Amino acid sequence: PYDAADAKGLMKAAIRDPNPVVFLEHEMMYGLEFDVPEGDYVLPIGKAKVRREGTDVTITAHSRMVGFALQAAEKLAEEGISCEVVDLRTLRPLDHETIVESVKKTSRLVSAEEGWGPMGVGAEVIARVIEHAFDYLDAPPLRVHQEDVPLPYAANLEALSLPGVDKIIKAVKAVMA
Repeated sequence: PYDAADAKGLMKAAIRDPNPVVFLEHEMMYGLEFDVPEGDYVLPIGKAKVRREGTDVTITAHSRMVGFALQAAEKLAEEGISCEVVDLRTLRPLDHETIVESVKKTSRLVSAEEGWGPMGVGAEVIARVIEHAFDYLDAPPLRVHQEDVPLPYAANLEALSLPGVDKIIKAVKAVMA
């Protein structure tokens, strides 16, 4: 989950689901503050959320990368590029319907994830878009992901290998060219 509301809603859904559920939290999100809904707040498993409406390019992301995608979209808006940010929320099941509808509107896709690119979430997102919305694409989809190296333990080297706002902006500008 990206924020506290999603963490609460998806955790409650996971507890109530009769099937096994793997719930992953990003430890770098623990220091951030978000509003938490009151009461019995439950979200459906397998439903993405459009966090920001846009018309020029779709950016998909999950967990910590959603925040980077939103920051990139804000900076790109200052340059006249309108980004739609889709928070995947869950990876399996993957809500490809929401992604495809967004791409049909924007005609471009950048998939951002913190994992490795080969066989990653972004590769699956792009495969689904190519299967279901190929004719709507005005540019080849791009992936933003970790460098293809073992993740370093040293903080300065780790920062060099992980994607962030600047890499998302670079990818968006590439699909807009």
